[in-house]
Amino acid sequence: MTASAALLAFACAADVPGSNTAPDPGSAPDGVEDSAPALDIETALALAAMPLSCVDRPHALRPDREGYLDDVAYARRRGFEQERAFYGCWDWHSAVNSTWTMVRLLKELPELPVGPLIREKLRDHLSEAAMAGELQYLTDNPAFERPYGWAWLLLLHAEFASWDDPDAGTWAERLTPVTDLVAERLGDYLAELETPVRTGVHPNTAFAVAMSLQATAMVARPELEPVLRGAAVRFFGEDRRCPTAYEPGRSDFVSPCLEEAALMAMVMERDDFVPWLDGFLPPIDSDGFANLRNPAPAGPSDEPPPEGGAVITNDSLRAALGARSHLIGLAFTRADGMLRIANALPADDPRVVPLRTLASEHARAGFETMFDADYAGSHWIGSFAVRYLVQATKGSIS
Repeated sequence: MTASAALLAFACAADVPGSNTAPDPGSAPDGVEDSAPALDIETALALAAMPLSCVDRPHALRPDREGYLDDVAYARRRGFEQERAFYGCWDWHSAVNSTWTMVRLLKELPELPVGPLIREKLRDHLSEAAMAGELQYLTDNPAFERPYGWAWLLLLHAEFASWDDPDAGTWAERLTPVTDLVAERLGDYLAELETPVRTGVHPNTAFAVAMSLQATAMVARPELEPVLRGAAVRFFGEDRRCPTAYEPGRSDFVSPCLEEAALMAMVMERDDFVPWLDGFLPPIDSDGFANLRNPAPAGPSDEPPPEGGAVITNDSLRAALGARSHLIGLAFTRADGMLRIANALPADDPRVVPLRTLASEHARAGFETMFDADYAGSHWIGSFAVRYLVQATKGSIS
């Protein structure tokens, strides 16, 4: 067995139900109770195993494969491995954010033992031919993965373009044409969007704008950044009294209220942000904040997960596992949002320590349950766990 094969065998253990355990929690930072794990080699290996186990596993069958009067048959494109870069991990955007996860972990921990395997996968997936195929498909399908997948692609390109690594420049160059296309389309989309999407899932406007701003902080995009900032202020600058009682939705993986507040922390001056936040979120110890204080429920689905890592073909079971995994992932996005808000407040603001404590508690809940949704969760949750850990360690993803 080659070294790469041995490492892949280790990584694929993340896809076997019951074989996973959450990383051991670290010690609590000053003033914050109940810390989540640290971004160390052990934790990074557990998280890297998740994308490595799915990046070569083709997307799931589409749930709409049966029509009202007609049966719709799907067949894999011949040679898709050479013509597509992001064909694994359940769906396109998850393949992109899984690739980002591997890259970010390797940037943070160059000594990561699975580093050679990560580079092997990047070379395989980000070939010139594959990226040409991605560019052609996105050119022909202008609304595909808008805006969530676009934001992840911008962040992935920014990781490469800001990385002082001999291979990263090549990968950034190959990604540039498709990323430039997405950046242009995102700017046009936001300029024409009349009202923001406030859902707790993929179309959420605040999440896409914030992620894209993180990317532009790493690699300048002078035409896109002012559009992002202007959209944030136009959509959210006058918002008051966010309806926290509506959270979480049944399948939310983003908190609309926290994500909006975290975005405004990025685009407003501190003197303006503090009073805006006063009017937008209820006091942390109030009943109005209770739904955000408590980790979202992620109880068992109505049916057990399939045994032995079998492919899920039952749409009801797939939907149940998907919703369950979203609520687990919500723990990480809430934790990340709370940290971003806390970082934007004055050090003596009474909300800082409670927000950091809550962020740690939510993250711990995420780490304790992140393998409970089987492949429906393992194919993407690691990306959000890494985002939180980088934010907690460095104070910013960019």
